[in-house]
Amino acid sequence: MNIWVEYFRYEDNRNNTWAQMKEPAKWNPPDSNKITKRFCQSREDAQRLAKSLNDQGYHATIKTDGYL
Repeated sequence: MNIWVEYFRYEDNRNNTWAQMKEPAKWNPPDSNKITKRFCQSREDAQRLAKSLNDQGYHATIKTDGYL
């Protein structure tokens, strides 16, 4: 079973403030050429990497190709 993390830079182009919500958040999937993959040895390594990437401003998702 392979475990990998897919991540890309999350860009929020809304001009909202915390006190006044002008427009709701919408999910726009990124271009496939902007998604980067990193393979990991274990799920714990993948979770650690995903948390680190999220803290740096990326949107990270852990994916597998088999059953856990």
